Amino acid sequence: MLSETQLQRLATVPFFAHIPADLLSDLVKGAMTTTYPHAGLLFNHNDPADNIYVLLEGLVTISLYHEDGSQAVIKTVNPLRTFAEAAAFLTGFYPATAEYSGGSKIIAIPIARFLDTLASSPQTAFAILGSLALRERELSSQLDALKLHNPSQRLLRYLLHHIPKEETGRYTLTWPLDKGMIAKNLGITAESLSRLLARFSRYGITNTRKDVHIANVSELRAFLDSSTPKTGLV
Repeated sequence: MLSETQLQRLATVPFFAHIPADLLSDLVKGAMTTTYPHAGLLFNHNDPADNIYVLLEGLVTISLYHEDGSQAVIKTVNPLRTFAEAAAFLTGFYPATAEYSGGSKIIAIPIARFLDTLASSPQTAFAILGSLALRERELSSQLDALKLHNPSQRLLRYLLHHIPKEETGRYTLTWPLDKGMIAKNLGITAESLSRLLARFSRYGITNTRKDVHIANVSELRAFLDSSTPKTGLV
């Protein structure tokens, strides 16, 4: 059973945000929270999809592994997000491999009881449909960003996404992920990311292994707003 504090945190997750508290409590009965002190495997490609998951702390990487052992990162999951919903609802099998970082805390919600509750509560079912529609819109937006923005713009968007909106001047951002993982999320190679960061020094952006330093956040936002694929940054 989840604690009252965990239920309150769960209510802030976008996937559950439109579900009344009493219905949410019933929906996630049987859920369990596990803290993983060391990095490891949550589920493998083609494993039965028995659970929907919510990441409370840490990081989860969703990947496909090729026969040669190379990894293609599909997405990284940050705290207070759900994952594996589509697999549990539609296919019954996980279409990719999920791995968690050390220190991750994850809620596993059994799909069988979850679906039984949806079947008996039209109000909850409609709320979940709304959440799925919002998720589809979010994914479409991410795909549009990949198609419509060049690598430089994607990197700038990534940096600004992790800077509080109230910040306007000098700002130091701790890299939220390993740089190799960030490159995969942006659809570029690690070498391309290093070259982009080197070129960004002329725009007041410098970086170390742990941090990226931005001289003027407002100017960076204005530059991104006015930029096009022909800015010459690539």
